[in-house]
Order: sequence, then structure tokens, then C-alpha cells
Amino acid sequence: MVNRYPFSRLQQALLAVSSCSSLGLFTPILAHAEDDTQQLATITIKAEAQHTAYYQPQVNLSGFTQKNIAAIPASISTVTAERIADQHAKTLTDVVKNDAAVGDGYAAIGYYPNFVMRGFALNLGSSYLLNGNLIRGQQNVALENKEQVEILKGISAIQSSMSTPGGVVNYVTKRPKEIHSVTVEADSHGGNRVATDFGGFLGEDQQFGYRVNIAKEEMHPYVEHANGQRLFGSLALDWKISDRSKLEFDIESQRQRQRSVPGYQLLDGTTVPSGVSSSRLLGYQSWSKPVTDESLNTSLKYRYKINDNWTANLTASQSRAVVDDYSSFPWGCSTKGVCDYSTSLANTFDQNGNYDIYDYRNPNDTYITNQFKAGLNGQFNTGTWQHTVSLELSQTYKRHAQYNAINALVTDTPESTGNIYSDPVTYTPSEKTLGNHYKSLDSQQTALNLLDQIDFNDAWSVLVGGKLLHLNENAYDADGNNIRDTHFNRFLPQLALMYQPWEHTHVYVSYVKGLSDGGQAPWYATGNSAKGIEGNAYETLAPVHSTQYELGIKQQWQALLFTAAIFDLKQDNQYNNSDNYFLTEGEQHNLGLELGLQGRLTQNLDMTSTLALTRSRLTGTQTAEYQGHQTQNVPTLRFASHLSYQVPQVEGLRLLAGMQYSSSKYANKSGTVKVPSYTVFDAGTAYNFRAYGYDNTLRFNIDNLFNKKYWRDAGSFLGDDYLFLGAPRTAQLSWTVNF
Repeated sequence: MVNRYPFSRLQQALLAVSSCSSLGLFTPILAHAEDDTQQLATITIKAEAQHTAYYQPQVNLSGFTQKNIAAIPASISTVTAERIADQHAKTLTDVVKNDAAVGDGYAAIGYYPNFVMRGFALNLGSSYLLNGNLIRGQQNVALENKEQVEILKGISAIQSSMSTPGGVVNYVTKRPKEIHSVTVEADSHGGNRVATDFGGFLGEDQQFGYRVNIAKEEMHPYVEHANGQRLFGSLALDWKISDRSKLEFDIESQRQRQRSVPGYQLLDGTTVPSGVSSSRLLGYQSWSKPVTDESLNTSLKYRYKINDNWTANLTASQSRAVVDDYSSFPWGCSTKGVCDYSTSLANTFDQNGNYDIYDYRNPNDTYITNQFKAGLNGQFNTGTWQHTVSLELSQTYKRHAQYNAINALVTDTPESTGNIYSDPVTYTPSEKTLGNHYKSLDSQQTALNLLDQIDFNDAWSVLVGGKLLHLNENAYDADGNNIRDTHFNRFLPQLALMYQPWEHTHVYVSYVKGLSDGGQAPWYATGNSAKGIEGNAYETLAPVHSTQYELGIKQQWQALLFTAAIFDLKQDNQYNNSDNYFLTEGEQHNLGLELGLQGRLTQNLDMTSTLALTRSRLTGTQTAEYQGHQTQNVPTLRFASHLSYQVPQVEGLRLLAGMQYSSSKYANKSGTVKVPSYTVFDAGTAYNFRAYGYDNTLRFNIDNLFNKKYWRDAGSFLGDDYLFLGAPRTAQLSWTVNF
């Protein structure tokens, strides 16, 4: 592409550096050419974005006509396998700290995590993808077999069919290659992990490839009585049938067993607890059992290259998660003679830190998603206009089966309480029995995605298209009665205008509409008998609508990408009102600015830095105190930065550093109580060396270097508000051997 605008001084300098590097690389070739008697053909070298340890310019997200982050009219960040290894990340909770737009939204130890992106909670049924296919969020997705994690911020109807306006997370699995490695790891709390990675190719033409990842982890968190185990295995197979066709198969399975760690509630509904121990397990009872989470994700994809311009693909996938929960947990304080309130709440801890202990049993909580997709991608011209087209037809089936769970006080006597400053005594569990096991949700979605990127010239282009969605969804109660029957057709447009003033600069403005899975009413949505209002506890509501406007710019400098985006997001609001009825009313309106820098800053320095400013408000609700202030658990400002510095004087040695900052945020819906701001620093090192003919890598890091005590999460889940402490200082050491 010919530049029609003059270079800035910075661009000229970067071009000079690039030219010198290229000249150094090709000096031997040029010297050989001078000695050759034949005239060589002219070689044109085009600079492309480079893959570095902390930056991958290519993404695997479906629903876009481009694969290069810099050219996609949306906000996307990536976390590479190298960064995952450097940070000893094992779950998504460890990964999201790299992006300031993402935060915890009820992420308890021992349970599947929940997250908030752009101020909206991610949906467990539609916000998580594996190689572009929907997977259940009711699992801790393992990272041992992941090549990278892609974070798309904003409405993602094209990618996930139905999803929260916050965005989606796409896990990309490792593909077959020649590798044989073993990793052993330990941390300062006594946890340890062993992981293997084996891969290679078979056949006369190396047309069969395989990749096997296995991991066993003994989890010893900083909280007492919360040790657990995790077993994980995955298999990836590639079959290159011909030069035009390829078959890819993936399967991964995991079993995690760990006692869940509940959070704190506000004291008297007005005060953040102080002086509490991060090691104490609230509500602990010796008879409670660890939460068991078993998951299976599998997919089969066939690709066929029709010609140089067109490619077709077929995909079938299934994701299954089964959660067995038999736990004791703290909630509220209503026991007479013990609980002391200056208010009449009784649904939070009392002012002295007393709480009620509940017996919760919900085994065989089963979530299934099946998906089938057929896609066609290609290019063609109409006159001087170039079209890049993405077409996809999909069928998605979701099912949720559950028990009519037990959720009761362990006893009706005053002895059923505990206190946040001491360990509770052991009580007798509830004598209640489980109710029916029933299908609570049955959802079928048929969707047609069509996107056409039209390039008018070298500078201007548009992205036009959207999703035509047909939804057939039914919700049921514990007796098998159909309590909701939802049928409709919706068109969700996706439009973007893109301007490229010069080769490595992209400016865009976009408009997107989305549709999100409805929320499930909390257990205490029991209604108001005095007003004759019946409750709708555990009912899954109809989907909600969302709209997004976004203005962004992306600037590429060699292997460094700068991004900036301003967004305006609105979504229908679902909440539990003053009559204890869960309903759709009003909307949540978020405005924000996001800045990002990822890639190679200098020859020896890789970095990723993000900043997120978010203004979040609720409007149009009957409950006045929920409006006019920042929404719960959404900080106004969040910042994150992580560095990797290659020490020039010591080959193979890198120094690692990171920090995360969050401004204060409200800990309740009424906006009367805040948890303070915090800054957490990390430090570490990685050393690559060769010994006895094998490549070795030692990694050591310390998270929360200065042992900062802070509240990382003040979120709400199924209507319950809880506070979670951040992890104390933790050291981790790993050794990887490639043989």
C-alpha cells in the first residue's frame, strides 16, 4: 500500500530502525547475489506485525472478516501462552488481571468464577468460547493446553449468538507440533502441579498430528480447610486430508474437587468488615463436602479450501459441566438473642460480625450446550469495490437440569450462628431432603450470520451485516410446569465504518445490537404475601436487549500496538425489587474509555498495559436508591501493566514485573458503602538455559509483593452481595524441561 500522507518523525525513526534490522538480516544474501552472474528478481519486503512473547497480532475469533487485531473494528486483547506461563496462571481468574476492562464479579475459590467486563457481568451460558465454539461457564477452564486467551470487549452477538454486552472470552487450544515437555510447579502455600505436553506427527507425509496435555494439581490456597485436587487431560488431532482439506478434533476433560470459600457481607448492611483473617473459612462445618466440578468440552471441525478465494467449514461441538455442591455457608443473621442490628435488614451480617450458617445441597447441577455450524468465507469484487464475506449458519441447543435444592439453616436453634472473628463450632446438618431433579431450561437457537466488509479504496471501508436469530426457549419449575415459553425472531445488526489514513493506522466507528440470556431469580425471590405478590425464585427470565456505539483507533508500530476506544453501552436491567420479585425493569447505561498498549516496546522489553475508565448507571427502576450513582462492583478507574525485560548481559534471563490498580467501588446496590482503592505489585524472573542436551526454563514470581490486604471483589451473584479478599503474598516456582 502506498502512503499518501507524510511520515511523522517517530514513524521515520521506526522505519529507519526496521530498515537497518532488515539490512543486517539480508547482508549475507546480498553479498551472495553480488557474486552471482545472474540477475536476481526484485524482492519486495513488507513489514508485518510480529508475534512476541506478550503480543499475538492474529486472533481466532469467528465473526470477523479479518484476523489481524489492528484491522478489526472492535476492542480485543490477547494473552499468549508465554505470558500465561510467566504468570503461573492456571484459571481465567489469573488471566483477567492483564486487562483493566475485566474484573472479578463473584469469583470464589473452589467454585466456578464470574467476571465483569465493561461493567456488565459475563453470562455463564454464552460468554465463553473454545476455538470459537460455545462452552459452559460453570467450570474452571484449564490453561495447560491453551495457546492464547482472546478477550473481546463489547457486544458479541456474531461470535456467541447470545451474550452479555460486556464481551466474550475465547480460549484457543494448542495445535499439534513436535514437543515433549514436563513442568513441575510449587507455591508457598503448599500447592503443587505436574503437567506434561506431548505432540508430534505421523504418516508418510506427516499428515497426522497429535497434541496431548495432562495435568495433576494439588491445590493449597491461603484459606484453611479449602485444599483440593484437579485432574485434567486433553487431546488435539489434526488430519491434513489433502492440500485443500483438513480435519481438526479437540477434546478436554477436567475434574476439580475443592471446598468453596464464601465471601463476607457488609456488617449491618452499612460497614465493610475490618481486622478479618484471610485464612479463615467462614461457616466451616466438618460435614460439608468439597464442590465437585466435572467438565467435558469437545469439537470436530472440517475445513475445505474451494479455491484461492473461498473456504468452507463445518463444526460440531459439545460442552458439558456437572456441579455437585454440598456446602455450608454464611448468609445474613436472623437468630434471635444473637443477631444485633441498628437497622432491620437481617439479610447481611450483623454489626458485630455474627452470621447464620446455611446448609446448601445441590448435586448433579447439569449444564449442556450443543452447537452445529456451517460457514463460508471468501472474497470477490464488484467493480472497484472489494468484498470480504463471512457467512455462517448455526444451531445451538442449551439445557439446564437441577434439583430442587436444599437451602436451609443448619438448625432452628440459636446455636446456628458463627462470627467472622472466630471459627464456628460444628452443628448438625439440616434434616431436609432434596426435591425433584428437573429440567429448568430448554433453549434452541437458530442463527444466520452475514458480514460483508466492503473496501472502497485504500482508505475507506465499511463492515455491514448482522445476525438473524430465531429463539425457541422454555423454562420449567420443579414440578415440570412450563412457566415461560419464549418464541421470537430478531435481527441484530453489526455496522462499522473504517478509515485508514496511512498503512498502520486504523480508525473506526461501530454500531451493534445484542441479545443476552435472561438471569435466574435468586432463592429469596419469594414475593410479598401482604400484597398478594407471588415469588418467582429460581425462574429464568426472558432474554434482554443491548445496544452499543463505539469509536476507536489502532496504531501499529512494528510489534507494538496502541489502541483507544470510547464506548456507549445500554442493556435492559434485571433485579430483585422491594417486593422480593425478580423482574426486568429499567436499563444499565455504561460509558467508558479504554486505552491499551501491547507488544515489544524496545528490543529487550515486552509489555502490556491497559487503562479503563467507566461510568455506569442504572435508570428507570422502581427502587430509587439503585439509581444516580456508580453501579455495584464497577470501579471508575482500573489500570494494569505487565513487563518482561530480557537482560542483555545474561543470555536467557528475563525480569518480570506487573501491577494492578483499582479505584474504590460500591459494595451494595444502593451505593452507600464503598470498598477502598488498591494497588498490587508482582515481580518475577524467567531463565532459559540448556543442560545435558535439554532445554530448560525456570520461572519464579511473587504475586502481591508487598502483601497488600484489599477487597478484590464486591460483586453480586444470584442476588447475593459478597466481599472477597485478595490473595496475600504468594511465591511460585516452576521448572519446565523439553526433551
